[in-house]
Amino acid sequence: MRPTFPRFSAAPKSLFHVPPELYPLYAACFVVCCSATYFSYKKLATDRTLKLGRSAPVFDDKLQEALEKKE
Repeated sequence: MRPTFPRFSAAPKSLFHVPPELYPLYAACFVVCCSATYFSYKKLATDRTLKLGRSAPVFDDKLQEALEKKE
């Protein structure tokens, strides 16, 4: 019997094959990445000690406030 040509095969081979044994590993990596993103955003958005997006205080204004309080 003569072998068939690849163009006559019923289903073409895919270029990217993922073994099913790796699905739990991909799921765990997905959960870790999502939780790291969530908790990092939560920390950066709610922490008052960080100066992200806020302007630094101008010392002349603070000096004027201190002098006005003293009088």
